Amino acid sequence: MHRNHAFTLIETMLVLSIISTVIFLTVVQHSNNNQPSDLDAQITLLTSRIDFYQSLAIKKEQPVLLLFRPYHNDIKVKIGDNAPTYVSLKPLILSHRSNLDYLNFSSNGKISKFGTLFFSYKQTNFSLIFHIEQGRYRVSFEK
Repeated sequence: MHRNHAFTLIETMLVLSIISTVIFLTVVQHSNNNQPSDLDAQITLLTSRIDFYQSLAIKKEQPVLLLFRPYHNDIKVKIGDNAPTYVSLKPLILSHRSNLDYLNFSSNGKISKFGTLFFSYKQTNFSLIFHIEQGRYRVSFEK
């Protein structure tokens, strides 16, 4: 009597479905962790993006334009003559009362405009206040 020790088609399908379910749950759980959940982490993420584009202007020796669009809740980024890219601000909400429409980093990283961007996150309001010249800013929390 010859006995076959291989998996049957049903057993193979069962094992593959279990493996794919475990992989799916692992990937979905990790993708939700990409967005920081607390206010300090959100502010750090936002300021890191701004610092990155300032550094990119210096590195590429090209102007970088950051256009803040409150109605789209994003930043339109234009580097030199390249096509623009868009960076979402979610879960932060850019307020319409912000008096800074854009930041233009020159090829040496300086800005020629100053102003304030107002944001809200959950029930907390804060602002980024930009100072002219070196592209410096500070974070201020509203009461």
